[in-house]
Amino acid sequence: MMPRVAITGVGLVTALGVVREGSWRRMVAGECGIGPMTVFDAEGYRSRIAAQVPMREIDAPLTALERRRLSRGDRIGLHAAAEAIDDAGLLEGGVDGARVGIFLGAGTADLLRNEEFYRTWMTAGIERARPSDVWNHFLSTPVDVIAERFGFEGPRGCVVAACSSSTIAIGRGADAIRQGRADAVVAGGTDALARLTFSGFNQLKLMDQAPCRPFDRTRAGMSIGEGAGILVLEDLDRARRRGAPIYAELAGYALGCEAYHPTAPEPEGRPVAAVIAAALQDARLDAADVDHLNAHGTATSQNDAAEARAFRRIFGERLARVPVTSLKAMIGHCLGAAGAVEAAALTLTVARGVIPPTIHHGETDPDCAIDVVANTARQQRVRCGVSISLAFGGNDSALVIRAFEN
Repeated sequence: MMPRVAITGVGLVTALGVVREGSWRRMVAGECGIGPMTVFDAEGYRSRIAAQVPMREIDAPLTALERRRLSRGDRIGLHAAAEAIDDAGLLEGGVDGARVGIFLGAGTADLLRNEEFYRTWMTAGIERARPSDVWNHFLSTPVDVIAERFGFEGPRGCVVAACSSSTIAIGRGADAIRQGRADAVVAGGTDALARLTFSGFNQLKLMDQAPCRPFDRTRAGMSIGEGAGILVLEDLDRARRRGAPIYAELAGYALGCEAYHPTAPEPEGRPVAAVIAAALQDARLDAADVDHLNAHGTATSQNDAAEARAFRRIFGERLARVPVTSLKAMIGHCLGAAGAVEAAALTLTVARGVIPPTIHHGETDPDCAIDVVANTARQQRVRCGVSISLAFGGNDSALVIRAFEN
């Protein structure tokens, strides 16, 4: 029989806070972490706002050498991983480090340092540019940083699939446990703001000049963000034997490719519906078992409408009774880390029975026609929730998180 996968640790860094409980408390309160962009000069951009992580708190425990050597994305990811590992008691639980894997998703986590290299090269000459700003900062570097810090020697991998990256990474981590290749896995993702992504989404006119409004009739685009979400996944039986805290069970996941358009979703939601159905099948659950949807919900016109149509295909008339939320109105779109941040939040929702709201919500777009958890958190028992991640290139993915029951 295939092992069940328990979630025993949660680490969360967002614009709302650099620790799990701080971010969660402000999410439930419906606070907005989107404000003026200060990571670099945004003068001249159409949209000049972002959801930025308060780096002073991230950097406080680090040495000057660590702050210099580790990129912004490395530091954010390491901070979240340390919290999750401590939360799970992984280092004190008799777990063999050689049997602990690491699977992270990435988007542009280390690109800011790369950009500095090329900027110096172009403005001051190649001899003034620091090669270490390139060779120390690859997309997979956070995986190695975490492994080295904690001495984990199990299977590891970095998934780069745009905004589905960390959702897929969590699924790969679950597979490592199911297949017996690891006893525990540190899984999730980290991503940081960079000029390339900020400029690119601005050029595509996909970014709102005000904080984003998912599923709202007046929505006008996304807000970009950064952060990290880390889950500690374990073989459920092992976790119980060592007395680990168990938040929930990662019951299923799936991924798929739309093969429709590089940057636009298939408008009727068929591929998204298929990946949700596949994730539920993997979990051996039906649509009737789902109590909550953590939507991708970017607040772009095409994404929200297509995603809502996908929900309608799966849930039919019952969709009116399935609460839907998008956290991006509070923490922005964390790109490669978005799926992991949202999976961490869904884990807390399942464990604690409260659904954070979709803020800035005035009137639901008739093209969406879903039960948006608008502006105020909703107290509700969630026995099973689905988190959806959609990405450029048609990369669709979904996780099913279920309440833990003996």
